[in-house]
Amino acid sequence: MKLELVIRNNINGDFSIVKTISEIKPGAFINIDWNGEKLMLPYSLRKDYLSFTDKKWDWRYQINQDGLVKEKNPTLYELKPSGVINKHNCEIAES
Repeated sequence: MKLELVIRNNINGDFSIVKTISEIKPGAFINIDWNGEKLMLPYSLRKDYLSFTDKKWDWRYQINQDGLVKEKNPTLYELKPSGVINKHNCEIAES
């Protein structure tokens, strides 16, 4: 799936755009425009992956064994109330 996204840090309300994954700070959020959905997901600290989630949608970057985030081909999970999880493999549009 193709999509557009912007990650922003929210330090003292400045909403600065994140240029590299290593710049993400607590309070960050991601805006995703995909398939008619406009999502704004807060950063969620996780052990094995970098995640932005609102408990309905979960945007994830895997972390490799070296502790580096795999920035290419993140995954968007759609978490249904029934417990079903839809996985959407992503291709980020060039800006």
